[in-house]
Amino acid sequence: MSKKLTRKEKIAQQQQSAQPSKRQQAAELQQQQRSRNWAGLIVAIVAFLVYANTFQHGWALDDWGVIPDNKLTKRGISAIPEIMSTTYRTGMDVSDHTLYRPLSKATFAIEWSISPDNPSLGHIDNVLLYALTCFLLFRVLLLCFPRSLFIPFAIALLYAVHPLHTEVIANVKSRDEILSMLFFLLTLRSALLYARGGKWQHLPILALSFFAALLSKESAITYLAAVPLALYFFSEAKGSHYRGVMVSMAVPAVLFLLIRASILGQYQSAPYAMVDNHLIGIKDFVTQRTSAIYLLGVYLYKHFIPHPLICDGSYAAFDPAGPGDWKFILSFLIHIGALVYAIMNFKKRDPIAFGILFYFVTISIISNVLMLIGTNYAERLLFVPSLGWCIVVAVLLDRLAGWLSPQSGTTPVPLVLTALVVLGFSSLTLARNQDWHDETRLFNTDLKKVPRSAHMRFYVGNHISAEDYLTTLPDSAAIKAALVESIAQLDTAISIWEPYGDAWQRRAYNKYVLNNYPAAEQDFIRALEINPTNPVAHNNYGNLLFNTRRYDLALQHFEQAVKYNPRYSHAWNNLASVYGVYGEGAREQAMNNPAERDRYLADARQKWETAIGFFKKAIEQEADYAVPYRMLGFTYRNLGDEAMANKYFREADEIAKKKANAKN
Repeated sequence: MSKKLTRKEKIAQQQQSAQPSKRQQAAELQQQQRSRNWAGLIVAIVAFLVYANTFQHGWALDDWGVIPDNKLTKRGISAIPEIMSTTYRTGMDVSDHTLYRPLSKATFAIEWSISPDNPSLGHIDNVLLYALTCFLLFRVLLLCFPRSLFIPFAIALLYAVHPLHTEVIANVKSRDEILSMLFFLLTLRSALLYARGGKWQHLPILALSFFAALLSKESAITYLAAVPLALYFFSEAKGSHYRGVMVSMAVPAVLFLLIRASILGQYQSAPYAMVDNHLIGIKDFVTQRTSAIYLLGVYLYKHFIPHPLICDGSYAAFDPAGPGDWKFILSFLIHIGALVYAIMNFKKRDPIAFGILFYFVTISIISNVLMLIGTNYAERLLFVPSLGWCIVVAVLLDRLAGWLSPQSGTTPVPLVLTALVVLGFSSLTLARNQDWHDETRLFNTDLKKVPRSAHMRFYVGNHISAEDYLTTLPDSAAIKAALVESIAQLDTAISIWEPYGDAWQRRAYNKYVLNNYPAAEQDFIRALEINPTNPVAHNNYGNLLFNTRRYDLALQHFEQAVKYNPRYSHAWNNLASVYGVYGEGAREQAMNNPAERDRYLADARQKWETAIGFFKKAIEQEADYAVPYRMLGFTYRNLGDEAMANKYFREADEIAKKKANAKN
């Protein structure tokens, strides 16, 4: 006969039966972990799939300057030590030493070593890195929202498919943004883990990750504020944790700033151009800043309605907005309202407040409100700040469940709305990716959206007169038509902004190719009046002077070209060619003046030896440039050294054959 239980024993038994067993708890945790793993995998797969249609894209925009036309990048892995110690655009024909972003450029050099001049490899790597970034974002968000799977999943999905990111993923050069975000997430993850467990081993990883983010892009300096902000909102960090994190970030930040200053300090910094940032041309400080705030409103609008998207929004795509302009007032009120909300809910640790503050912190340095930067509008700059928008939207969607179903707090509406937004954004992203397939499609598409952009007019004119484009045309008539159309586009660019030196230079070059030397010379002169330090203008004007037999003046311009860009292989080759002509002239003088024969022959030898030095200088800068090899062959033949002449002729033929095979 069983013993009768007391009331107290019955209650204890009921409580025990209501509690899950250890086995049940383990099963629930295992199921939760599986759900999280699947969710993270879905985020990565979605990020990969929405950009998989970029794998066959070509080079576009700034890709040229840092990858296929960059002599340093094309040296491959062997150039990495020099890449780490030089400015971002070192290796280009133009002289621009305002940036230090070695990490992404080093990855381009590695890719070039693996498969030279292969944009597909760059695009595939961009997408893989982006998928990894989105996966890591989801994992970090789980640390921030440990009690919710929906919020991290929704944030990561919105981020993965947002059309504003197409310029970053579909443009290989913008890997600097991807790497900066990736290393920020590693930094934040280490900081959160350190704040939770207090293990110092997380701090070296944090420091290295933050240093890598800075080496990817300078704007990562804003993470100095973003990381402690995240610690406050999403952890129970104590003072010692904040100190450990901030010291671990301050050390690499100071080191980076010192390295950057020592490298950029070797060059005289050029002022930003109005054609790149139209705010520079607004002399009234107040209107300059109100116009910048208006553009912040455009940025915010594009988060909600990412259409139409443009690859350039510089002068004169946007009009200024003064203090009384409704476009400024509306943007100002929205931003101030958001900031007030964030401040009022700061102590509550409201994640919406964090999203707003993260947006403000990361957009601050590129907003043109605190300081002017090199551009007034660029969608790629929203790659990191857009995370703040995604956080706000996802948290609002989550709270919608409580508003719609206050009793149970469960409703499919937030999930359905998220799915609809993700599908809509994905379709826009897939479509926008196609615009980035090649420059012809990109420029023709975007010119219709911003016909008043001087840059867009220049981009079109420059593209359709480039050698890579002209070689695809069927005959000389088509080539001439392309050059004429290019001149028309450059005419418009100059009419929009008259002191557009690059447009004057390119128009001059096109006229030179069309054998309109007098008109070309006038344009070259104007280009150099606008920018006397432009090495490309000096070199191309030197070519015109050389072909019109004004060798002494041509020499001066070639010397200026290599002065302003010592790595300019074509200018070194042209400089050498002038001395080659001088040598031939001296030899002719020797033939015509037997009495002075020895003196003239000695002079010819001296000129040819000087030419040899400059031809070799050209090869040092660009080892696969066939012309100086061939010219060395002729010069050594003039000196009577047939063995050396044949050596360089063979090398020139090998390079030409290699390039021909690569094209086929």
